[in-house]
Amino acid sequence: MSTTEDLNILGLKALRVIAVVIPLSLVIFTHGRELTPLYGSGPTSYLLDKIAFGAVLASAIHPIRVSLKRNLLYTALTLTLAPNATYWVAVWTSRNKDPVLGPAITHATVLGPLAFLLTTFIVEMDQDTEVKSTSVSQRPELIIRLLRASITHLISSALAKRLWSSTAFFYRISDNQIYLTLAGLAFNLSIISFQDNTQFNTTKNASKKNRNGKKNAHATAFGNSQMNAALLVAFNALWWMIYPLFGNPILPHPLSKTYVHPTYPLNILSAEQSVTGLITVGQWLPPPDYKGENDQQLHSARYIRADHSILGGVWTHDKVQVLDDEPPLTDSFGVPLGDSIYSTFVLQEAVRLVNSTATAGKWNNALIIGLGAGISGTAFMRHGISTTIVEIDPAVYKAARTYFGLPDPGTGKVFLEDARKWTAKKRASIESGNKETLYDIVVHDCFSGGGVPEHIFTFQFWNDLKTVMQPEGVLVVNFAGSVGSMSSRLVINTLERNFGQSCRAFHDLFEDLTPEKYDTEFINVVIFCTRSPSPLTFRKTRRSDWLGSPLRRHILQSLENREVNLTSIRSPPGDMRYILTDHQNPLGALQKKQANHHWKVMRDVLPNVHWETY
Repeated sequence: MSTTEDLNILGLKALRVIAVVIPLSLVIFTHGRELTPLYGSGPTSYLLDKIAFGAVLASAIHPIRVSLKRNLLYTALTLTLAPNATYWVAVWTSRNKDPVLGPAITHATVLGPLAFLLTTFIVEMDQDTEVKSTSVSQRPELIIRLLRASITHLISSALAKRLWSSTAFFYRISDNQIYLTLAGLAFNLSIISFQDNTQFNTTKNASKKNRNGKKNAHATAFGNSQMNAALLVAFNALWWMIYPLFGNPILPHPLSKTYVHPTYPLNILSAEQSVTGLITVGQWLPPPDYKGENDQQLHSARYIRADHSILGGVWTHDKVQVLDDEPPLTDSFGVPLGDSIYSTFVLQEAVRLVNSTATAGKWNNALIIGLGAGISGTAFMRHGISTTIVEIDPAVYKAARTYFGLPDPGTGKVFLEDARKWTAKKRASIESGNKETLYDIVVHDCFSGGGVPEHIFTFQFWNDLKTVMQPEGVLVVNFAGSVGSMSSRLVINTLERNFGQSCRAFHDLFEDLTPEKYDTEFINVVIFCTRSPSPLTFRKTRRSDWLGSPLRRHILQSLENREVNLTSIRSPPGDMRYILTDHQNPLGALQKKQANHHWKVMRDVLPNVHWETY
């Protein structure tokens, strides 16, 4: 075989690899994205790669050879069923509340067959090519197939995680559109493949039977190509009409108008794919038989969720309560809003009660890192504190402004970017001699989906953050988990090592947190730290601190009863084992271990229908 022929074969194979890797990577990306609102990022990703890899290896070692045209047809049919199969299998398994087995079953029944079929196009390239290159034929076939399968998975997985997930174009492309576009392409290729085979056989027979075989063969081929073109046009016209029937019930993103659930008192006000996942605002309406009585049932609430994590929320309808007849906060449409559904955000406002620092009582500038529903940021602005917001997800900021009453912070006070990069830029600017705002209060609350972004909990990050704070400014950090966990130990010790004195922490429960619960109770702990030489103390709360809120009155008045004893998790001076750094940071891995527990906690917060409607 000539070098030119070898190069041509290699070129054709390279094109086939590209033609498979792109769809496979899109399938892996889409499958994971469809499951994440139901299972969260941790449980979804836990076994996804392993099961996908198992499927591509099975494709390499299976003994049955499948023809190209048949494999194209099988792939097209599987892609057509994928949107509904992924959604409903995930819904049914999630109701059993097993965050490991549920995603595994979904991966195996939906992603597995697709990865198997798509990889077959690559591992069986030699069977579909009439002439093999010498270099390939000299190697054992099984080894070649396994190598091709492994490389295909490696590239596809990398594309799914690092390219498609960060490409803004896909924020406005639904899972249905991706799956069914790929299905349509596979059907077209299947038709073309079938026609090519038929045309080849017809032309060959015509050449044998006719004295003017060459002329008749060309005429037959021309007639077949016209018929082929007509068949493709007819199929695509039909596909354009019927493909929406194969879509799953997931809402369009972004949502153009409020979705009203047909059988349950639930509206979805907003749903948008964005930087940190699917950002959804849900409105839990009162039950049809509710008569305004003061019941203890959960309803009449508005919440914002990022995939399977609730970022915050407020009470609505008859559960809006105020003190002293003060008018309630309203959203951008004038709808009254009540207290926060989570007390932890109100607990963060206790920073205004600090009375032991040089800035005490003179709170001029606050910085919010991680916005959520904007509860504490809104309160600071209502108290007249100039507030700057750093939030990585534009959709979260938009939702807080539209649906949760967050006031406009003002020009130059909103930064929709990663906090680590923002803080590093501010430090560099200050060290270059530029005048920058220094903050009296910094609230750092970046918990979502069972974990935190580990890169903004290191010694180096806190060191950068101190440069944008007043010398005796106060840092407030929200951390979710069990008090006695290794994650909590690492966070507390890193903060205290950086700020030079003991921090104080408080829990948000409506019951006592005894030391026996430190290792078992999954809670929000709000940590207060400062570089002030004086021990951190808090004044008594006043009526003006409450902003007409019964929840603020209760939480701030009970502050001293909420303190968490940190003695047992403090490390000895000089012990660096419990300090998070850029080079020693196990926080992400530790958080993954608690993601399953967080998922179960969230499943008890809202009924299934809330998680299944997105």
